[in-house]
Amino acid sequence: MTSKLITFVATMCAVANVLGLFAIPVGATTIHFMQLPIILSGLALGPWVGGLVGIIGAAAMAFNFPGTNLYILLGNGLLGFFTGLFYLYLGKMRVRSIIPQVISVLGAYIIQAPYVYVTDVYLVKMLPSLVLTILVKLLLEDVISVLLSHIILFRVNIAEILR
Repeated sequence: MTSKLITFVATMCAVANVLGLFAIPVGATTIHFMQLPIILSGLALGPWVGGLVGIIGAAAMAFNFPGTNLYILLGNGLLGFFTGLFYLYLGKMRVRSIIPQVISVLGAYIIQAPYVYVTDVYLVKMLPSLVLTILVKLLLEDVISVLLSHIILFRVNIAEILR
């Protein structure tokens, strides 16, 4: 653990929390980009950093949600952890780097989605139709976030800078 890494993780957690407080209106719904620093951290520095940023970076949304929903913390931790884990293995593919990045995020989403559905429907008591809408929005936000992360990682080698 270097001071640069600790600073990076703290910054990504803060950015995720700030982004979780703001939503962009899109038609009849809103989207947010809290996942961007989570996905970026997982892709750049691996599963443990991605998971940590996911858990800590989701705090503002977990406590700002209408009523507290602490399950958001673990759900975003799963997103960051599995994005980083899948990319550890898929990042070695001899294809354009965006392909394993997108596959890693979609794989993490496939693991996160059932967790979100079960916790929100059965533990938080949300309507299933509302949770399905949230999951569709989450998929859209994840795809946009991985595309933005790819642009950032194409320009900046975060792991190299933090050494």
